Amino acid sequence: MAVMTSIGGNGALFVGEDKVFRLKNVVDENNVLVDMTGWSVLFDVRAKTTSSDPALISINATPVGVYNVNPVLNTQMWVAPVSDDLLNLFKAKTYQYSWKRMDAGVETVLAYGPMAPEKATAP
Repeated sequence: MAVMTSIGGNGALFVGEDKVFRLKNVVDENNVLVDMTGWSVLFDVRAKTTSSDPALISINATPVGVYNVNPVLNTQMWVAPVSDDLLNLFKAKTYQYSWKRMDAGVETVLAYGPMAPEKATAP
């Protein structure tokens, strides 16, 4: 079940920062935490949801942590590091992102939404 969330805004993301984006606690249609062991996951950012290839960011995410059915004890997540050089290519505007499971036969959007980096005075 895909979850819509926002990245950035309110001082959380700036053009030119080093950032590690994280996907944690994926749940099924019954709101039960899903074990993501063995999955292949892509973090993708585009100017618009209808933008064609190539994506502005397309990173094969790395799994970290250990699955536990209890969300409080679950440390399993996917991480996608993005360098300051790459985020310097962005403007202070709203883009669209998604996390997608890429395994054949079960490709699924896991999370998606707006990504809004802000601009600060620092170079």
